[in-house]
Amino acid sequence: MISDDFKYFCLSGDIPIGGPSTWHVVDWDQRRVVSVTMDGEQDDDSLAIRHFRRHASSLPLGIHRIYVSHTGEIICAYSDADNDPTYCVHYPFLHDIVVPEGIQTVHRDELEELDRLGPDVDLVSYPLSDRESAKKQVVFKYYFLYQYAQSSWKEMNLWMRLPRHPNIVPFDRIVIDELEDRVVGFTNLYIPSGNLEDSPPREFKLQWLQDLISVVDDLNLRYGIAHQDIAPRNLLVDESTDSIMIFDFNYAARINCPSPNEGESYEEERNDVKGVIFTLYEIITRDRSLREKPYEEQNLDDIESEWIKHPEVQLDHPIASYRLVLKEWREQRGVYLSKTRTGVLPDAIDWPVRPKLPPTTIFTMDEHGQPRSLIVDDWWYERRQDVLSKGGKVLNWERPPQGLFKQGLRVLSTGETIDSMPPERSTLLSSGKERVQSDRMGEMSRT
Repeated sequence: MISDDFKYFCLSGDIPIGGPSTWHVVDWDQRRVVSVTMDGEQDDDSLAIRHFRRHASSLPLGIHRIYVSHTGEIICAYSDADNDPTYCVHYPFLHDIVVPEGIQTVHRDELEELDRLGPDVDLVSYPLSDRESAKKQVVFKYYFLYQYAQSSWKEMNLWMRLPRHPNIVPFDRIVIDELEDRVVGFTNLYIPSGNLEDSPPREFKLQWLQDLISVVDDLNLRYGIAHQDIAPRNLLVDESTDSIMIFDFNYAARINCPSPNEGESYEEERNDVKGVIFTLYEIITRDRSLREKPYEEQNLDDIESEWIKHPEVQLDHPIASYRLVLKEWREQRGVYLSKTRTGVLPDAIDWPVRPKLPPTTIFTMDEHGQPRSLIVDDWWYERRQDVLSKGGKVLNWERPPQGLFKQGLRVLSTGETIDSMPPERSTLLSSGKERVQSDRMGEMSRT
């Protein structure tokens, strides 16, 4: 379930002198944006979130803006298009992207929600055959706000190009929409053990540290990739192999790349050696205070003194053994520096930039308040009301609140509820008629 602490976020606000003030609140749970208007000059977005939180689960999806009193009661609600703050993302077409050989696709409307793990991250399943019971559980990562387009593009392209590795959670499939075969996200294999932050193991093994060191060395020294977010929350234990696996590459970047793509940035302050050492310190001591500082202020010298093991933590070797492994590894990282400086990385991962979009027409207001149209190149997003006014197709993301979902309501990743579908569509989905475009992908796939 999406935690209440992360369920809402303010993208922007409009605070004119004297008010009223409007904040645009993102509801990650229901995947929508609602404007909250309040009297006066309200420069604190947390107030708008607090008022919206009271009504979020009962507010119909067709409501785009609410005007609330100083106590948070709804004075007026607006459902007209002029008050709709939603922007549509222009996702790239599948036929415009370079797909590595062997990577398959799955349609968004084939994915059924099983859980909502966080903003833009769901646990889903899809059918593997004509047998309804044969379903595969995967994690679906996507975006419905244009601000995350480049980061998602980077993560998908990096992850699907990484060779299979025993300590990297496998990439699964590209997810395309049901309207025009546009790429809206991807899936990775679901490992049910949980991450090391939310579900810490009873015993942390020295071999797991060696697994982590090994995969970091491969990422850095073979593939030229810095993960840049190594932490217990991004590590899990694969119980079938009794080994550590790393996932979540949304902060990853190519190391010392002369011309990085948008959406990636290598920062030495976030280097993976530092990430591994701080992670082990957290696992053993359960002390997270040092990692709460900004990355540029995190200093390895702060943990050079004795490590005090948390009483609930169990280790299969003395703490000194773990620290010795780290010390020896850190000393050997001169090899890493020499290789990345010379650029001698024969297995370095590379990927293309996001495909440019054809020119599109957008509508704005001139200085006299009169509408005007502009032809814009490579415009990644557009107001929903403008797309609809031109007769365009809109990909909807809104869905029921997780309270209803957890009560047994079956929901697809489109936001549709299976029980409310026409019988013929519901039957088609439940029969497991997989529509993965294997033949088409075979023709267009290229490394």
